[in-house]
Amino acid sequence: MYFNYFFKSFFTLILLFFLFVEAKDNDGKKFTCADEVGPVINFTIPDFQTVNDEIQTSIKIYDKIDRSNFSNQNSIMKKKTSPIDESYFFYSAEFMLYGSQGYFEFFPPSHLLIKNQELNFQSLVCWE
Repeated sequence: MYFNYFFKSFFTLILLFFLFVEAKDNDGKKFTCADEVGPVINFTIPDFQTVNDEIQTSIKIYDKIDRSNFSNQNSIMKKKTSPIDESYFFYSAEFMLYGSQGYFEFFPPSHLLIKNQELNFQSLVCWE
């Protein structure tokens, strides 16, 4: 009987936990993303009020040849959610990348897809 009560209580707590799960909020965190050579991009996710907000921000783009050099680029970043799963957020940004229009999609905490008009998407590894 005591085991039956424990089992019902445990099951109820687990059920309640999964009903109230929310997406992790990465707003305000700073990320660096790199390829196999070194850092490519560094940015801070702005504090978004709602999903689909657009905020102008600055990102650091490292030089393709000499990764110790970088330039700051103005960017428009957007917070998005999947139409299928609204418990997960990702971010997109448009900016100038090596002389042409650039774009990235960042899937926290560690994956970024980046491209410019001349290249296909490139996958980068990211960290805080």
